[in-house]
Formats: sequence, C-alpha cells, structure tokens
Amino acid sequence: MAGGNFDKFLASFLPLIPKKMYDNIMKSSPLMYQIMKQKKQWDSGGDTIKIHLKYKHATNVGSYQGYDTMDITPQDTRTDAEFKLKQLYASIIFNGYEDAASSGENAIFKMAQIATEDAEAALKDLFAQLIFKDGTGNGGKDILGLKAAVDDGTAVATYGGINRSTYTWWKSQYDGAAAALSTAKMQAMFLKCSRGGVENKPDFIVTDLNQFQKYLALVDGKTTIQQPLGKVGQEFANLGFTQVSFMGVPVVYDEYCPANTMYMLNSNTLQLHVKPGKDFKPTEMVKPANMDAKVGQILWAGELICTEPRANGKLENLT
Repeated sequence: MAGGNFDKFLASFLPLIPKKMYDNIMKSSPLMYQIMKQKKQWDSGGDTIKIHLKYKHATNVGSYQGYDTMDITPQDTRTDAEFKLKQLYASIIFNGYEDAASSGENAIFKMAQIATEDAEAALKDLFAQLIFKDGTGNGGKDILGLKAAVDDGTAVATYGGINRSTYTWWKSQYDGAAAALSTAKMQAMFLKCSRGGVENKPDFIVTDLNQFQKYLALVDGKTTIQQPLGKVGQEFANLGFTQVSFMGVPVVYDEYCPANTMYMLNSNTLQLHVKPGKDFKPTEMVKPANMDAKVGQILWAGELICTEPRANGKLENLT
C-alpha cells in the first residue's frame, strides 16, 4: 500500500521536472542562459542533423544596359554541416521509499525534492563543463562546446564535417598570442567578429574570473569604454548576473571558462538543438530486486551548434 502511495505521488510529480529543471539550469549562468534560450527542436528523425549554410554571395549580379548578356551561371553558394546527436543523463535514486510513503505525502515530497535537486545539480555541473569543451570526451560522446565551435583550426580542424583549412570561411576569429589583456586587443577581436557593422556584432563576452578582474581594472572610471548595455545586458541585469560593459555589450565571468581565455560570442549563431521527448525527460522509476529504492534517470539529447563560427572570436593565453 505504501509503495502504491509513492507511485501515485511520483505520477503527478515527475511531469513537473522538465520545465523546472530547464529553467533552473538556464538561469544558472549568463552563458547557459544565452545558449539555452536559443533552444531549437532537433528536426531530424535520426541521430544526425544537417544545418544548411550560406557561405558566400552569388556572383551572377551586376549592372547592364540594353541588350547586354546577363550571367545566368548556376551558383553554388550553400553547403551542409552535419552534427551528431549527443545524450546526457543524471540518475535519480529514491532510498527508503516505502518508509517515506508510510509517513505521508510531505515525507514523499521531501524525498522527491532532494533526489531531483541532486540530479539537477549534477546535470547543471555537467552542462557547465561541457559547454567549454571540444566534444572529444568520453569517446566523442560529449557535447561540442565552445572549444570546437569557436576555433580557427588550431584546436579543432574539422567542425560539423567541414574542414577549416579547406574552407576558411568556417574559421572563427582567433588570437592565441601570449600577451596581457588590453582594450586595444579586445577591440581588434571585437571588430573582426562584427560582420557588416553593429547589427552583427558579438552581443556578450565570457571570460574567467582572473581576466574579468583585470578588465575591471582596465576600465575603472573610463566611461568611453563603459557604454550603456544593450538588450542582452538588460536581460543579464534582470537575472542578477554580475557584468560590466565593453563597447555596449556585457562582459561576464564563468567559473568553468578556461583560465586566461576570453570568448566574444554572437548568440544569434549559437543554437542548442534538443531532441523532442528528451529535454530533461524523467524515465520510469523502477525498483531493483536487491535494493530498497526506486531508480530512474533524467535524460537529455541534442547538440550545441554554431551556424557561423566566423562571427565569434576567442582570445587565448592572456597574461
């Protein structure tokens, strides 16, 4: 009977997990917020998704007069990048569930809350780490993070099946020269990332705590650099994230950002594609034959995809 009470409660509690967990993880850091708010549905039926890319403008354009011949040569201006589905999990374990069920609904709720909070914290930590990695961890099963997406071929030669040496338009902006952080160095990288003017510029900057503190020292009292924050900065402020401005975009720090590294990111080019039905989806809770417990998992499947690496940049080896 007690077990039946527990199962009845779980049947109403578990469906609440995906949205709550998604919201909590999304709001855990500025980077997670920017990436997860761009969530898109994995629209492929299989484990591979193709992203259609326009990498150059057609050349069959021009001025003409009278009976001039016009260029009608077919133009190959697009290609596809291919990305594999990645999967993450966190286990939920309810220990002593029969005792909790016998103690009433409050005891069940407390047990369920503690177990799901533990799973949420574990997934949050995993996401936060992988988002800066190159996807090669655990035999290539990890998410393709910023180390892969924002690179010029120095660390990751092929991204989404496209070789960066052959197709240079697929390179990010990169400066790995060992040097002290300076506003001049930041401005140079910012302008390289700004495609076609202010509308296509990076909209937030992420760095480690050490470089964040160095930037604070650089801009202390310099209002010419500390311009008013735009839309993304206002969103960060509303969520209570610590930030400072550079050329009108927020600079934030992330505890998982690699040391002496700064990313200049265009959130319009960063998309988290998520598999329907596996967006922090809880599985059925089952009782192992040899344990006084019920066990299940929280499942997530998808991939972080950068649709235009050249609009993003990285400063590395800062001193």
